Amino acid sequence: MYRFESQCSEKEREYLRAYWNYLQNERRCSPHTLENYFRVLGQFVEFLRTRGKDLCFVDTQDVNDFFVYLRVHRKLKRISQSHRASVLRSFFRFLRRRGFLSENPCDGLGQLRVEKKLPQFLTQEEVTKILDTLERERDEHPRDFSRVRNWALLELLYASGVRVSEASRIRLEDIDFTKNTIRVRGKGGKERIVPFNEATRKALEKYLELWRTAFPKAEFLFVNRSGKPLTPRGIRNIVENAASRAGIWGKRVFPHIFRHSFATHFLAGGGELRVIQEALGHSSLSTTQVYTHLDWDKMKKVYENAHPHARRAREKET
Repeated sequence: MYRFESQCSEKEREYLRAYWNYLQNERRCSPHTLENYFRVLGQFVEFLRTRGKDLCFVDTQDVNDFFVYLRVHRKLKRISQSHRASVLRSFFRFLRRRGFLSENPCDGLGQLRVEKKLPQFLTQEEVTKILDTLERERDEHPRDFSRVRNWALLELLYASGVRVSEASRIRLEDIDFTKNTIRVRGKGGKERIVPFNEATRKALEKYLELWRTAFPKAEFLFVNRSGKPLTPRGIRNIVENAASRAGIWGKRVFPHIFRHSFATHFLAGGGELRVIQEALGHSSLSTTQVYTHLDWDKMKKVYENAHPHARRAREKET
């Protein structure tokens, strides 16, 4: 279930199994989220062992000392510390509510304020270079399963803004070619319908010609050469290699950047914020609003047209 299980006492395993089941069955977290949460819990268990303690007898001092250790010895950035604090708060809140513990040791943990950074995104020219490179490679090798799959996958990531975890769980029956839409399962098991364009439709149809022949019984759409679902790490390698072959250097290109680019370009093209929120699967509009700060060229034009002082200065020049 998790790598450090053999290091835990029976009571600790009871706590951890209950939390795992809660995240998986009630919160409906993705395998990627489960792995991240339990990696943090494994680090905390390892730290507790150096103090001769376990999860059953943790106090606030242990939690605070853990973050001193992360900051001083591991040199973790504030955002990484904040993520670990969020995991521990969730874990011990669960144990307290389910009656495993009488007190929550994270109650005395102070807030770790993190400066929010604007999302990174690709320019439209950079996206075009990557997608054109993949399409050209597909044209040169039309029967190469990996090349056609990579083209279809990145076309979909950019056209729909879906998360990598969502793309990796798409099934054939989720695609509606009559409406050019895909049903995706997001965080917490929430389903939504997202559209895609004709370029993506073309790529998907070409990919399905090979997929149906090679893996007719595969459960998921995007698979590796063995028919197993692509992992987030596998998709990251595909994206990084595609960007390199397209000549995109000096910028870190990762799968999630296509989601940021989709939202930024959609907004720059006049798309409504509420529509972007629905497409991205954000529960709060405030999460989507970060993209309003990214299209500087459009913001400048809106400012110059709307702000009275800017209009007056422009009129004087003419």
